Amino acid sequence: YSPSLNPDGKSFIYASRAAGNWDIYWQRVGGKNAVNLTKDSAADDTRPAYSPDGDLIAFRSERAPRGIYVMEATSENVRRLADFGYDPSWSPDGRELVISSAPFSEPTTRSLIPGALWVIDVATGARRRLTETDAVQPSWSPNGHRVAYWGVQPGGGQRDIWTIAAGGGAAVPVVTDEALDWNPVWSPDGKYLY
Repeated sequence: YSPSLNPDGKSFIYASRAAGNWDIYWQRVGGKNAVNLTKDSAADDTRPAYSPDGDLIAFRSERAPRGIYVMEATSENVRRLADFGYDPSWSPDGRELVISSAPFSEPTTRSLIPGALWVIDVATGARRRLTETDAVQPSWSPNGHRVAYWGVQPGGGQRDIWTIAAGGGAAVPVVTDEALDWNPVWSPDGKYLY
């Protein structure tokens, strides 16, 4: 699960339990042979995301110490970037990641324990909180101006999609309907959310 297409369109990464625990796999588009990039880790490694230039991969790891890790696309030079976080999404310039502090497995059964979005500088590890209300599964817009996410709304448990300026500020609802809305993904031109 959690596929991420390389910006060059020639390969993709994803998480799988093919080797027993969750690992990050690389595969060529149209290819049949997957390569386990985290086979040296006995802990679960999930939720991979390619950097905009395709040179780095951010992911969640349960290895000690747990958190958000970054590695080269060749699986070399693995380093921990944050001691918490899930669902990393890269800024278009590749300098920052936005992550959620809360995990979830299914949107319908997600607990009401609020999560927040945090922006982390990839070079220094410096972090700043982006949201005050519940927020998970962030997606940074292609132009870098906004971050989309979904969250459980107070007073009813409705799951809706919002966007917030990448620098912070008031969140703007994208949908406020009865449907369960989750997993927002920007179109390549940044005009639409899927």
